[in-house]
Amino acid sequence: MSIFLLQIPVQLSDSFTEFTNIAGRSLLEVVSAEFQNGSYFRPLRRGLIKVVVDLSGGNYHLAFRGFQAAQVVVLLLLAVRMLRVQSRAGIVALPLALAILVGIHTFAGVVLEGFPINHFLTVLVCCAAAVNLAQARPRALVDAAAAVVLVAAMLTIESGLLVWVLFVAARAVGCRGVSRHGLIVLTACVALYFVGRFVVLGGSAPGLTERSAGFGFSALDPDELVARFGSNPAPFHLYNFVSAISCVLFAEPRGGVWAFVRNLTSGIPEAWQVVNVITSTATTLLIGRYTALRFSSWRAGAFNDADRFVVLFLVMLPANALFAAAYEKDVIMSPAGLFYAAAAYMVVREMTAAEASPRVTPLIVAPVLVLVIAVGWTVRFVGIHDSLRARAMSVRDEWAYYDDWAREQPTDTSLDAPQAAIKQQLFEDAVLRAPRVPQLSLGAIGALFDRTQ
Repeated sequence: MSIFLLQIPVQLSDSFTEFTNIAGRSLLEVVSAEFQNGSYFRPLRRGLIKVVVDLSGGNYHLAFRGFQAAQVVVLLLLAVRMLRVQSRAGIVALPLALAILVGIHTFAGVVLEGFPINHFLTVLVCCAAAVNLAQARPRALVDAAAAVVLVAAMLTIESGLLVWVLFVAARAVGCRGVSRHGLIVLTACVALYFVGRFVVLGGSAPGLTERSAGFGFSALDPDELVARFGSNPAPFHLYNFVSAISCVLFAEPRGGVWAFVRNLTSGIPEAWQVVNVITSTATTLLIGRYTALRFSSWRAGAFNDADRFVVLFLVMLPANALFAAAYEKDVIMSPAGLFYAAAAYMVVREMTAAEASPRVTPLIVAPVLVLVIAVGWTVRFVGIHDSLRARAMSVRDEWAYYDDWAREQPTDTSLDAPQAAIKQQLFEDAVLRAPRVPQLSLGAIGALFDRTQ
């Protein structure tokens, strides 16, 4: 996957303007400006971009795509480490867990988009690191590292606050890596975040005019959103909250739009939609079945390793959905997707261990269901790689028609000398130096891959 990532040039949309915004400014100036950014409070996001720019030596493509590829590797290593694979059943279930983690649609945005550093991917790394810290042996260094991870995550993007939710939930189910005093310090950091952002700086939450958003069977532009929900946005926020939860559990809706249901009622849904919905629904049923069987033990305060990750997912899902209340976007739910994969791993591991034990009555349906799930997630996992190849081509073509892009922008796109030099470097990396990525004609098989990615 990292090799496929390195074939994608630094994208023009959403990334080039980040370069022009920080050109000729110091790191302190870049970070300071983000404290006055209205609805968004992400001071470390552009700060990290500035650091990578300064360290790149002008080789922007290698620096930024290399950084993103390294983040993917670190995420997968931390994710595997937090699962603590120590049995044959765990080894059997692990490939499926990785296929779910990488193949789920919430992950697509963190690996396909650059921005030029994908802040959602940064938060995923912090979430996986948080669980590893919670599982560690309690000591002062762990508490200090937990504070660093939390502050880095929540100052990168708002959903980074989910790291605090993870620390609290992990301690509630028996993970004692972060001490009680450490948890108090983390809670104080979150309190200072809200006081600083909304009281001292006078920040606000995003409104209906920020961007287009899905609702029902179509997407509405900001004017349509204001016309429909301007007097009472609560129903729209509730819709987004419910849609975000359903998006993770059933792969529908996508971006707030119920495309599968629309196609199902008006004709025939696309093959990839059927694969996604059936696979996610079947996986959710397995997790739901496990939850029902273990719920009485949870009420008694008894948690095994598998229980802990299922509970973490059940806590993270609604908490994560709160950050999608302003507008539902698949990538916002990527932390919940990470723990969805972890919960599925634990459930399949426990089922595999039960099947191998002569003391447990063999299940008839479960192995067949797991096989169907494994085939579906394999298709979705391979589809991500197909999307990476297609993205390499589309980004290259976008740079080739830079002048058309510039004319379509609503703001002035004229460049000073340093910005023009950056533009020329990125243009040459994308169009002149990068070889054209071969495209594969997969025929009917390609119809199984998610076309929205």
